[in-house]
Amino acid sequence: MPEGDTVHKIANALRPPLEAAPLASLWLRDRGDLASFTGAVVEEISALGKHLLIALGPRHVLHVHLGMHGKWFRNRPGEANARADRSAVLRIETEADRFTCARAPVAELLRRADLAAHPVLARLGPDLLAPGFDASRAVVRARRCDARSIADLLLDQRAACGIGNVYKSEVLFAEGIDPWTPPARIDAARLAAVYARARTLMQGNLGGWRRTTVRPVRSGDAWPLGLPRLFVYGRAGEACLRCGARIASRLQGDAARTTYWCPRCQPAGSPASIDVSASSTASPRPHRGAR
Repeated sequence: MPEGDTVHKIANALRPPLEAAPLASLWLRDRGDLASFTGAVVEEISALGKHLLIALGPRHVLHVHLGMHGKWFRNRPGEANARADRSAVLRIETEADRFTCARAPVAELLRRADLAAHPVLARLGPDLLAPGFDASRAVVRARRCDARSIADLLLDQRAACGIGNVYKSEVLFAEGIDPWTPPARIDAARLAAVYARARTLMQGNLGGWRRTTVRPVRSGDAWPLGLPRLFVYGRAGEACLRCGARIASRLQGDAARTTYWCPRCQPAGSPASIDVSASSTASPRPHRGAR
């Protein structure tokens, strides 16, 4: 499932060709061609956590959630794209482009007036990548959640939205927190630091490169051969880039999502902070079997 940084990158890519562009056609799988929107202008494209919002004129908004398998495709009008067309859920055409969203579980047309009562959107916490994100506000909302562990809390979009399974594991490693720590054991200042760290890591991945938390990336930089891009996620059984211990993994939470962590850097029962910022700028050592 795309995380917040990916959805923001999609929004950034869609803005230049779509914002202020009048629509030539709009099609939704559950509603067919919507002729009344021909000529409507795309006023704004924004990301809210893992959700994409496309404002059409003053009264309507397209809401897209890509889920596990959704993708966007860009083609010229009339250009065939069998992969996109056979599983399309939304199609937006302008005079110059055709954008197709395929395999997304949510692609719906909403009235702006109904957004405040939407069963999902209305419950979302602040977007971690929004200008002026306030971590203290996320902490207040987090204290109202009933998560059993800090890992479950980070996935709860009601506290702050945008964190998915990758950042869940990477943030907790960066902060040296055992993923099974009950949220009540983490004080407000420390919890705010966790959300601030998540924001920093996500901001570092808004460019055109593959997601990484191991070291800063600038566009055009070559990635060192054999160096993993993530500290713990997807690296079960491999050596921790910080201490050399073997990365562990286990299913966690009601949704049984896989959590990755370093048992040595994130000791059980201890939310004590470590600092990976130094190692992330000093090129952690590669090792065999890195992926």
